[in-house]
Amino acid sequence: MKTKILIAEQDPADIKAILHELKDAYSSFIVEIVYSEKEYESAIYNFKPDIILSNYSFPSFNGMALFTLKQKMAPTIPFIFVTQTIAVEKAIKLIKIGVRDVVLKANLNTLARKVKIALQEYKQAGENFQRTENVIIDNEQWDTFKIANSDVLKITDKQLQKDSLLQKFIVVDNESNTFKDERTLTTFKQNSKEEEETTEMIRPAIKENKKATEKIDTQISCQEQLHNLTKILDFSMELIYSCDEEGRFLAVNKASEYILGYQNEDLIGKKCMDFISHEDTHDVLNANFNTDIQENTSNKVFIRKDGSKVRMLLSAVRDDVHKVTYFIGRVITEKKNIQKAFETERQRFCNLFSQAPSCMGILKGPDHIFELANELYLQLIGKKNIIGKTVKEVLPELETQGIFEFLDTVYKTGETFAASEMLVKFDRHGNGKLVDVYLNFIYQANRDSDNNIDGILVFANDVTEQVVSRKKIEEREKMYRDLIHKLPVATYSCDREGRITIYNKAAVALWGREPKIGKDLWYDSWNMHHNINDTEPRSLCSLAEALTEDASNLTREIIIERPNGEKRNVLPYPVPFRNAKGQITGAVIVLADITEMKLAQKQLKKSEKKYRYLFDNNPMPMWIIDLVTFKFLAVNKIAIAHYGYSREEFLSMTALDIRPNDDKNHFIKYSDSSEINKSNYNRGKWNHIRKDGSVFPVEIIAHDIIYEGSPARLILSNDITDRTKAEINLEKRNRELLKTNSELDKFVYSVSHDLRSPLTSILGLLSFIETESQEPDTISHAEMIRSSVNRLDDFIKNILNYSRNNRTGLEVEQIPLHKTVADIINSLQSTRDAKGIHYKIEITEEQPFYTDKLRFNTILENLISNAIKYQKKEEIGRYIKITGYSDPENLHLSIADNGIGIDKEYHQKIYEMFFRLSGKKNGSGIGLYIVKDTVEILQGSIDIKSDKGTGTTFILTLKNLKP
Repeated sequence: MKTKILIAEQDPADIKAILHELKDAYSSFIVEIVYSEKEYESAIYNFKPDIILSNYSFPSFNGMALFTLKQKMAPTIPFIFVTQTIAVEKAIKLIKIGVRDVVLKANLNTLARKVKIALQEYKQAGENFQRTENVIIDNEQWDTFKIANSDVLKITDKQLQKDSLLQKFIVVDNESNTFKDERTLTTFKQNSKEEEETTEMIRPAIKENKKATEKIDTQISCQEQLHNLTKILDFSMELIYSCDEEGRFLAVNKASEYILGYQNEDLIGKKCMDFISHEDTHDVLNANFNTDIQENTSNKVFIRKDGSKVRMLLSAVRDDVHKVTYFIGRVITEKKNIQKAFETERQRFCNLFSQAPSCMGILKGPDHIFELANELYLQLIGKKNIIGKTVKEVLPELETQGIFEFLDTVYKTGETFAASEMLVKFDRHGNGKLVDVYLNFIYQANRDSDNNIDGILVFANDVTEQVVSRKKIEEREKMYRDLIHKLPVATYSCDREGRITIYNKAAVALWGREPKIGKDLWYDSWNMHHNINDTEPRSLCSLAEALTEDASNLTREIIIERPNGEKRNVLPYPVPFRNAKGQITGAVIVLADITEMKLAQKQLKKSEKKYRYLFDNNPMPMWIIDLVTFKFLAVNKIAIAHYGYSREEFLSMTALDIRPNDDKNHFIKYSDSSEINKSNYNRGKWNHIRKDGSVFPVEIIAHDIIYEGSPARLILSNDITDRTKAEINLEKRNRELLKTNSELDKFVYSVSHDLRSPLTSILGLLSFIETESQEPDTISHAEMIRSSVNRLDDFIKNILNYSRNNRTGLEVEQIPLHKTVADIINSLQSTRDAKGIHYKIEITEEQPFYTDKLRFNTILENLISNAIKYQKKEEIGRYIKITGYSDPENLHLSIADNGIGIDKEYHQKIYEMFFRLSGKKNGSGIGLYIVKDTVEILQGSIDIKSDKGTGTTFILTLKNLKP
């Protein structure tokens, strides 16, 4: 029959571990697992387990309740607690009240054995109980017993023949103490006289039997107590054993299994010294076997079954009467390892502290006494021998600099103080001359084991060199800016989107006008006479895309037409600058005016003589090569002078001979006529080699021509060594000028704030006039002034929003959508146009929505105020409906009204800056521009559905910026 095991446990991992141990020991058993008291009670009644295994503690009840319930329902079933941890005293109490055993989850390897023993004892107890019941039931057994023990019981043959005494033993109901039938009662009465004599003879024997029974009960009680004591010893996590005079194991508890790896039966009879490391065996014998009854302790290394070693602290007691020594061993290997690890970590900390690349110190107590300071800290303050002294003693010069107040505040409040590039003056040489030092430092409270502040940790970095260097750069910023303005070459810079951010005087002279900073685009001066087709300039709006996708469009000749009609031939040279991620954030563009060069080229076509003259005397190196062989066909004087070859040497060479090996294949590829654009010219930067072997950068302009009846190519070479260096410098200076431009944005923001202050005062005066005056004309004029002031105030607000929108980063927070919309509507209710409008808000917040609150409010305020402003005046039933929902990815919002509507032809233009629809309504023309710009910053989109006279619906989709 399969063994039925009931397990009360809620942890799946522990259940798996228990089943694993049981499967290793039993090939056939049935398990039922319960998770609650109700399931447990039902399992005892229906499952009828042979043994119960239970955890001691559960989240909603305890194992003791399960044991108590078991005692009521099935007291004979063995019960074992399997628990994570339990006090020894508690385990002893549990065993005394009937718990069969306690097994720790860390020592589950003993579970199967203890279950087996418990089941064997349970089975044996059941057999004994069955034998006891059978004693007074079987008549034949009783007769055999009487005959065999007649001499003891003093029963005569005559009495043996009679059945009265037997009837007396077998007919009495043990529970009711009554006779079972009338016949038995009659027989008992008839023979009672005869049996009195027999009873007198049996009484002594019964008394002896009773004494023997009491003695047996006493022995059983002692055995149970001894058994309980054995279980307690086996429960101990310490090794407990005894040895005889020869040092042989007499008894060992179960801890030997997991401490030494041996079963206790493997050790009994073997010498203890065989399991102790050889250097410790002599001390054990001397310390524990040659003394009277006394305690000894020693530190010994035992050899485990697997060959590994474990160190134990042994306590020994000698019983000289019985010649036995008792030992208790506690494993201290881990303690030793911890001590060693602690010392290693302490040394590592000391090394780290002393060798740290930052200044570090530890201050103790409210007086800030130096306890530790590394070498860098000592170098920083220029002092030695500071340990044990207060900060005031060591650095008195800090008192007037507020440093001591910082320390006191950190010590009292526990709040960390941090400073960046703070100026601190030290008297390093003790002569009163203070040295300026810029520091990044932190004062952090140090706490003891009770979480009380007992000192301050100091971390500091000397950043004096960086600060001084930065200040020098800032001092030179104006000089760099002036330098760019004074450059003789037309130069300007743009942001990523192509908006001009700065330009110099030479650029103004070339264009014949001054562009608008932040508005005019980088290609606005490119008149339609340039060689790019009509559709391409629009695609060049994003400078970053133009430089990455099709840079060739930007490096070809253009024609600039000045306001007076004059045209200039120009070659643009864009130099992009990138951020740390390699993304293009803008560019500086140098415009080379090649008008004169173009005129020279035209003159060359008119006259061969003039061409030859211009060719030979051109200030830039020029030559003509064959398109197939690349052989030099003609070369001018400056090329001969600049490259160092004679004319004859040039004419015996090819264009490949003046190029480094790395450029030759590249040159052949781009010399293919099919690769050259339709305008029949090419420009590029290359490296050339002079006769002396020196390599220098050049810019090439190449034109396909017919030379002496054959296809050829005219090449003009321009040494750009100096210009390349200048372009690098320009790029650097442009970055610095962009920073200056950012500061100008801040200035605009500040000025806008200052403008709003007098407007507020004007509005206040208008309110006073409207209240005090009774003249209709005055009130009408005041109303017109108020309308104009409000319009100007709205414009300034929009300017502020625009400035803030471009200057500040995102501050993401959770937005209560319904409340935010309601607050904005309430703030707009006081306007004159808002009267009589019905508002309906239907927003479902399925997920919390996160975004920049200020920018979100700016979008809603502009759209809702527009919906109010552009309502129909004459009609009843005007409404504004705001609906939407938020999901994990986006917020979907719709703002609809039944106002005057917008014609479809203006659906895109309304987002342009300063664009206004004609009509009676006055506006700044910047509101929807700011809305569009803000929506893009919040990673969203805006769409419009409207027709003239039918109302307008704006559809917003904003990304949920949940952190």
